[in-house]
Amino acid sequence: MMISHSNISASQQESGFTLVELMIVLVIMGLMASIVMLSMPGGRSALDQDAQRFAARTAALRDNAILQSRPMAVQITPSGYSFLERRKGSWSVIEDKPFISTSWSNGVLATTGDSGSLLISFESTGLPAEQVDVTLQREEFRRVIMIAPMGDVKLVGTSR
Repeated sequence: MMISHSNISASQQESGFTLVELMIVLVIMGLMASIVMLSMPGGRSALDQDAQRFAARTAALRDNAILQSRPMAVQITPSGYSFLERRKGSWSVIEDKPFISTSWSNGVLATTGDSGSLLISFESTGLPAEQVDVTLQREEFRRVIMIAPMGDVKLVGTSR
């Protein structure tokens, strides 16, 4: 019986991985690792999400004050915020979406001064009672939300 050399050499060439195959596997693993890292919550992402959510809800409250022709306010504490409306001479808490009371994410605190809470009111025209800068902080990161004299609500910067 005669053994063919072409069968032996073909099977020897097919054993193992080529450099190109190893490089493709490494690229795929790198992409998967970067996706996992970007999707994990970090100190800064939770702070940014809270700041963006607060700014959007506060702008919606200002618009709602104009539409309902009624003064409305947002009350900020170090642990969270709630929305209020003026009815029959007093402030009452709004508990309808999107204006439900909300706590800051774990580790996020708002700077409210010595009083412990901050009340920002909007007149029925949408103008705030005063210009206010709200600072949110988590670890060494900070995010500032500015409520301008004309009622604009903006994220104005980050700092470390």
